[in-house]
Amino acid sequence: MQQTTLKILPILVLVGLASLFLAACGAPPVDSVYTAAGDGTKPADLTKTSVFKADDDLNIVVKLNAHNHELAIHAVFTAPSGETYITDDLEAGETVGEIVLGLDWEAQGGTLWAEGEWSVAVFVDEDEKETATFRVETSTTSG
Repeated sequence: MQQTTLKILPILVLVGLASLFLAACGAPPVDSVYTAAGDGTKPADLTKTSVFKADDDLNIVVKLNAHNHELAIHAVFTAPSGETYITDDLEAGETVGEIVLGLDWEAQGGTLWAEGEWSVAVFVDEDEKETATFRVETSTTSG
């Protein structure tokens, strides 16, 4: 009886490890997304929000599930008029758990973002995986 148990134990361990491996492979690459304002490249440097000023940097934070290969990730921001802004691809290696994709207001030439409802789609390896919406409101700055 004890000898049979010893023979079955390695098989059970292998089945368990294979199940864990397949679960990691089968999980979608994106866990969640949220929009955030601020001038930074790390989520800790940003403020989670769904309402932006017309001169804010527009960012989306992408939280990733465990993955076993490098992921090419980019975002497409769509203004109320339908105009689109595409971020550069970022490569997320196996150890990357979250990334920031965004549009730098100053790099757009200082033109204010269009007021209204925007959307942003996150693409992983050229496939759309998540979307989020946010609002841009006119800035009122007093000098």
